[in-house]
Amino acid sequence: MSEIVDRLQILAPDALPILSELDSRDASLWLMPSFAEAAGPEATAGVLSLPWEFVLSETASEDLLKAVDALDSAIETPLVRRRGLVHVIDVPPSNTVLPPRSLPIFLLNGRTEADNAGFAARARRMEMIRELQQRGVRSLVVLGGPDLMLPAELEQLWQDGFQCGLTIVSDDPEARQKITEWQAGAGARRVTLLPAPAALLSEALHRRYTERADDRLIIRVRDAQGTRHRVDLSGRDDPEHPLLGNYELLSEAHLEYVTPEGLSSEEINGFFRDSSASWRPYAAQMPWPRDDRARNTLTKALRDLDRNGPEASRIFYIRAESGAGATTFIRDLAFGAAMDGYPTLIANQAPFTPSGRSVANFINSCLNGITAADIGKGLRQYEAPWLIAFDRSQWEGREGDIATFARQITEAGRRICIVFVTDALLPVAIYAEKRLENLSDLSHEISQEAAMALGQHLNRFLRPLGTAREAHEWQAFVNHSLVGPAAGRSVFWIALAFWLQRQIDLTETVQGWLYDQFRQKVTDPVVRHAIVDIAAMSTVRQLLPETLLPRSEDFPTRDKLSDLQSTVGALGVVRQRFGTVSHWAMIHDQLGRFLLTGLFHDAPARESAGLAAAQNPDHLRLMVLARIASNPMIAHPDLVELAETFATSIFKIDPGQGRSEFALYWCEALEALDAMPKTFRMASRTFLHHSSISRRRIAKDDLMFPINDDKRADLLRRSTGDIEAALALEHDAGGEPDLNLYNSLAHAYHDLAEVEARRGTPAEQVAALRSKANKATYSAYRLNPDNSYVLEVYARDRLIGASEDPDGAASVALEVLGIVYGAMQRETAELRRNALSRLADKAFDLLLRSAGTVDDTEPSTEGEAIQQALSALGDGMTQREGMSLDDFPRTNRIDAAARLGHPLLRSNAQAVRLRYILACMDHPKDFALQLELLETLDGNRAILSPQLDLELTILMHQRNRHHQASQRFQKLRQLWARGEHYVEVPDRLRWLLDESTGQRRQVRARIASGGDGARLHARVQELQNDRVPFRIAEFDGTQLRPGTNISGLISFGHNGPLLRPLTAG
Repeated sequence: MSEIVDRLQILAPDALPILSELDSRDASLWLMPSFAEAAGPEATAGVLSLPWEFVLSETASEDLLKAVDALDSAIETPLVRRRGLVHVIDVPPSNTVLPPRSLPIFLLNGRTEADNAGFAARARRMEMIRELQQRGVRSLVVLGGPDLMLPAELEQLWQDGFQCGLTIVSDDPEARQKITEWQAGAGARRVTLLPAPAALLSEALHRRYTERADDRLIIRVRDAQGTRHRVDLSGRDDPEHPLLGNYELLSEAHLEYVTPEGLSSEEINGFFRDSSASWRPYAAQMPWPRDDRARNTLTKALRDLDRNGPEASRIFYIRAESGAGATTFIRDLAFGAAMDGYPTLIANQAPFTPSGRSVANFINSCLNGITAADIGKGLRQYEAPWLIAFDRSQWEGREGDIATFARQITEAGRRICIVFVTDALLPVAIYAEKRLENLSDLSHEISQEAAMALGQHLNRFLRPLGTAREAHEWQAFVNHSLVGPAAGRSVFWIALAFWLQRQIDLTETVQGWLYDQFRQKVTDPVVRHAIVDIAAMSTVRQLLPETLLPRSEDFPTRDKLSDLQSTVGALGVVRQRFGTVSHWAMIHDQLGRFLLTGLFHDAPARESAGLAAAQNPDHLRLMVLARIASNPMIAHPDLVELAETFATSIFKIDPGQGRSEFALYWCEALEALDAMPKTFRMASRTFLHHSSISRRRIAKDDLMFPINDDKRADLLRRSTGDIEAALALEHDAGGEPDLNLYNSLAHAYHDLAEVEARRGTPAEQVAALRSKANKATYSAYRLNPDNSYVLEVYARDRLIGASEDPDGAASVALEVLGIVYGAMQRETAELRRNALSRLADKAFDLLLRSAGTVDDTEPSTEGEAIQQALSALGDGMTQREGMSLDDFPRTNRIDAAARLGHPLLRSNAQAVRLRYILACMDHPKDFALQLELLETLDGNRAILSPQLDLELTILMHQRNRHHQASQRFQKLRQLWARGEHYVEVPDRLRWLLDESTGQRRQVRARIASGGDGARLHARVQELQNDRVPFRIAEFDGTQLRPGTNISGLISFGHNGPLLRPLTAG
């Protein structure tokens, strides 16, 4: 029971309304000394140990701190899994870096009386209390005790505009009077009094929460024969850096069968509103099976992994129009895989950057748990492949990085299939990455027959609720113009969800209905402002953090949105909470576009929203997004990744990479970036780099941006200045690397030199700019001579320099061709293929201009020998644009290679490198020649890049020089550990071959002692008894003990040889 007296709600002493807020970590705690003394240290520590967002403590008694230190910190306990480990903090929060999941207890007065005096103590206290504002606390619980004294700062917080739900726990007889007086001074509207004794509340709260906190993680896993088993993986996730904070691992609880009749109306309508809200509709098979081919393809890929190991790992993409049901489709695929016993991770909608290494570590930990469960006893060792599924948000704009993500997992020996959603208009990176395969295309187009079949399917679930649609109603819906274009796009699946909930009828469009709901039912100006902001962020597929909601003078904006949930929910607005951070979003980006389009055409509403200057709906979106970006709160460390997204994606101007949405308003987009908080802008390498890229792209594109050279020079000077500023900042792990910055700096200085030359700037100033470009180029080249972007700018530099030095033109042409064609042979260079081929063309042109007529006589100098070799390579070819060496006639390549072997060029490193590339193409199994050529380059770090060093090491294995190869691999592994190096093992070197037959070489090995549970080592006789790892799951037999003899094959990866079964593909 409860009563409300003078805006004070008074609960019964045994009421515990904060239990649900503890589940979502939506509540914070302020501990007063009176409560701690009355409850005792152990009971108080028990309350503090619950999953609060954070704790402010006015007391730091020795007994209490000892009790807190004695709390159970075992990672398998439910409390630790839910809130991480406890961190007692007695320094300013800005001096502390907390892990992503943790429970900080801030000691407001320090640990001793000496800590509670002086300016530093006051500053520490105020910074700790400021966490209430910075974290946007939704609910605050004050444990007051029998002698209630409210914190002095609490009244000032409310007077300054801070608002949250406030619950005060106190059995002080005068508590009601004290709180009422405090309310009058503070202007607080919502306060709840829980008049419970400290000891009683401590025991009841801790007991009742822990009783319901058992969240064991039990998944379904198949064994070697396909039999499914239940395995408990509780405690396998890092409690402080939990992977499952960003992913969901489908568990047995999700997979329990549900009948169509077992779904409630709330669950069915909830599925139509947000198909990611619950797994129960999937367990009831409510999603309509739209594409059986995709399901069959995925199942086959997972079964191929059963047989062929990590090398058979696949990456699939689903191309989908906005709102066309991609979320439902990918979750249904994930659910099916989990039902089959394939462990399945699906990324949630939280903004995060996926890390392949983190996923690999988590899978390794789970595999140890599966091994310990001893499933499939008596069968061969087996490792079930994993499915990892992503909706659109995680990889948007970074599709090219997903191959690196996958490689980091497969390099750890794990078997995976990845499925992710991308736009209907495919990003450039997907065309460039050969390893990405199309799984399905989803659109709003649907045939009448399919639509009627969909209706019959959904009626199975609607009929028990009495809401089934008749056949003629389905026919009318399909035939109506609602299925046709709306705002230039078909929105069948979005319209269907609203129609099935009976929110719209056939006389309305989704856009018209949506805006009418907004205009008629949302009257509070602050809430309207908030929904417009949420809609704008949703159009760029970003969540709006709760701390960025516009401020309200009476009640917190988030509470107003929650109170209007029946209305804003109908608009597709939802609140999502990840860890301790809450966000707001619209369930479809298309709904956000509909709302903003309606607002644009409502002139009075647009004017009252401060958006009267908007020229069209896209311009209005830009204005709203710019307003959000300028919010000072976006500079908070927790929001840095979102803030950087404004530069890397939202306001990025890069038409060549498909980023031209706001190109028409590029001046305003750049101004919006400059208006972001300076404390963030000048401290973020990523922001400075990507905003400089936008400026350079604008300056470079004469057609799309017709501006004069003075303006181009201004843009490029700002671009170079920003990159120099970024380089002056310390590089943080995961931030923008020096390599990217130096590469962009070189491009920017080259472009600036070109513009300044056109403007008539003195030659010495232009030369100084080119010198800076060269310096940046060499800095990038030293960091990674294998990166195709670096090679591109390095080759460009060399060609520009050669134009001013005709005598060295032939050597430069040879060097550039060796660099360019070497890079083009690698799969990862596909994205830069055209740019690299243009450089090769320029190298040939340089050679032809400098050489004149080339006589086919015995050369007398290196230059003549180079000219003859390159002329032979290009003989008879009038068109070379877009061509790689594969496209040249084989006879030309063989002739050129022979000429490059002339005695005059034996010590010319560039000639040897190009000869090696040609030898690999035309004599791929001639390992003796290839090794001889690379050993000529050994020791020349400018030429023997990490990629060539890897190939040299594998060639030593192919030529039976195993001890030397083993030593070199050890050094290479140290090199990989020191930094990012993108290297590949060429197909011709993938397996240890028998040179006499050209077939894969069978080897014999004896299992050695040691191993990590998933991998053991064996001494391979054919590799001079070198220890080589192998994956237990790949070898048949249940008993692989030290000393056992096995036969197999040897494959090579970037870390060295790996023993594989004879059946490996």
